[in-house]
Amino acid sequence: MTVSSPARTPLLDAIRLAATRVAISVLRRTLPSLAASRASMPELRALMDLMEGPVWVGDAQVGDPQLTSAARRLFTATVPVQARELIPPMTVRSEAVANTWVYQNHHMQWDIEPHELVLDVGSGGWPFRRADHLADKYLGGTSHRVEEIVQDHRPMYEVDLEALCFADKSYDFVFCSHVLEHLDHPGRAIRELARVGRRGYIEVPTRLSDILFNFTRLQNHHRWHGLVLDGTLLLVEWSDRERREIGNHFFNALHSAYANQFQEFFDENRDLFFCSLQWSGHIPFLLIDKHGRILDASDR
Repeated sequence: MTVSSPARTPLLDAIRLAATRVAISVLRRTLPSLAASRASMPELRALMDLMEGPVWVGDAQVGDPQLTSAARRLFTATVPVQARELIPPMTVRSEAVANTWVYQNHHMQWDIEPHELVLDVGSGGWPFRRADHLADKYLGGTSHRVEEIVQDHRPMYEVDLEALCFADKSYDFVFCSHVLEHLDHPGRAIRELARVGRRGYIEVPTRLSDILFNFTRLQNHHRWHGLVLDGTLLLVEWSDRERREIGNHFFNALHSAYANQFQEFFDENRDLFFCSLQWSGHIPFLLIDKHGRILDASDR
């Protein structure tokens, strides 16, 4: 039987609810005998008490936090101690993990004076809040982003980052986040950033980031991954062998509504996922292709 999209969600909810009711019925019949044989297990007794309480007088609710918590405690008590840290907490987050742009706009501190003119190059769907002017190569749809471009009250320029249309040192601060990894010639773009700005900020994903989030499988997406060593930005090209489906689920874990250990790891170690460079006047960089050859460098 094929289920159409509009009817799929209510049907799946009905199936989940029916399955939950069956599970509750089975548990109600089997828990008393289990409790008799394992009277020393408080988690089991707690689950029995919960299921006999008023919360189960009406319809069972899929994902009910009380049942989830009690069932988790019961399951935890049955596995070896060294395996218990692998059991997810199964608690709903109060708010989503802050993505890169939310983190930049609401958590990072910026040394930018109110009177200074700021340009965001590659503003896309998440423009820099402090920017006075926005610029992007693709004002319409593109494979390089999934969201719609944001155009608000600020001036928006359609630009080629490798040949910007702005005068030398026309901006006090140039913000360029998650753009260089997409370009064919990032060295040209870096020189343009230094030409039109007095100082600025660059951020690109690291090798670890693209591997864990499985971005390497996307064709014509990220060409480079980054690393900053002692104030020098290194961009390394992905090899053909590395461009493949890895088959992990860390991207889904990061965006899950349920708290998990990977979200904690990401929040505590953002510098492992994204490398950043705050520059002034000059941008030291090194560009290495997939064969290990130096394609470009700031001292050339």
